[in-house]
Amino acid sequence: MNIQASITRYWDGRARAYDAHQQRSDRHDADQAAWTRALVHALDDDVTDVLDLGTGSGYLAFLLADLGYCVTATDLSAGMLAVAGERAQRRATNDQHNPVFALGDAIAPAFAPESFDAITNRYVMWTLRDPLAALLNWKNLLRPGGRLVIVDAPWFPNGLEANTTEGFVDHYGGTIANELPLAQARSIQDTVALVRQAGFHRVTATPLTEIFTLDQAAGVAPGHHVQMQHIITATKACAVDAGTDHGMIAEAAVARMEPEVDQWTTAFAVCADPTRLKLLIALHAAPEATVTELAAAVDSTPNAVTQALRKLYDAGITEPRTQGRHRRWRLIDRRIHELLHHVAAPHSDLHPEHP
Repeated sequence: MNIQASITRYWDGRARAYDAHQQRSDRHDADQAAWTRALVHALDDDVTDVLDLGTGSGYLAFLLADLGYCVTATDLSAGMLAVAGERAQRRATNDQHNPVFALGDAIAPAFAPESFDAITNRYVMWTLRDPLAALLNWKNLLRPGGRLVIVDAPWFPNGLEANTTEGFVDHYGGTIANELPLAQARSIQDTVALVRQAGFHRVTATPLTEIFTLDQAAGVAPGHHVQMQHIITATKACAVDAGTDHGMIAEAAVARMEPEVDQWTTAFAVCADPTRLKLLIALHAAPEATVTELAAAVDSTPNAVTQALRKLYDAGITEPRTQGRHRRWRLIDRRIHELLHHVAAPHSDLHPEHP
């Protein structure tokens, strides 16, 4: 818990400055509208009870309360909760509905199983000591069919030291950064992969382009860079009814996929070869790479890579483009692209993140 204690001390000290940035007058109304639209789109109509974890000063929690949900919001930072409490008092004088705030660890929330219809958090995943354990605990707290809504981004792909905010590296750097699995992730797909690993269904990651545009226009917090944020949504599987006709459901699933089975079989076969898979990963991150560059990336010879690329071209998976003396290669097969996303193949500046 020494790691968490250092993190909590940082946010206790940063609480008021952090909240002040969240409430900036030059973009307050636009922010509120954009985040409200994102939440409305992410949550199902039958949601009533929402748990907002790592709530900080309550930004999402207050928006959720304004949308009419019954919101419980927790955080380990007493400083953040103090700021949230002050805002709640001001809202109460205007007869605005408030969340219920409580001190609590986002990784292991102290609530009874199946207590909530939805669990939300914003900017929390990257700072968790054990995000997979957290996701498993959250799934236990959701009712069957419950909704998970996560907002995050790969904030520090070049290392936490890139954040020049006063005190940040002192509390997050060094050994602490190494104990936070997602702190230095280079892609939102790292988070998506963990959500799937935890057993959630219907996992999607949608870029928050409206927020990105606001950040570009108005700027972000000191020490930070503009990053594309994503809203990840997922669902806990519904309880299985003992009377369900499993055979009928299985037959319907196979029938639905039947027209594409051959194409998927080919895609899986292509990815089954280690060298080809490495080559596809390299092309995914660096489209338009040359044979020489790809050979170095996959630790093979240019001749072997040329032969592999020719086979992939014949299968309609890659295509070349001639530029002077070089042929630059690109991945064009949608199914292979989707498979690479499922294994969290990294993106790059040459191939930016996308859902």
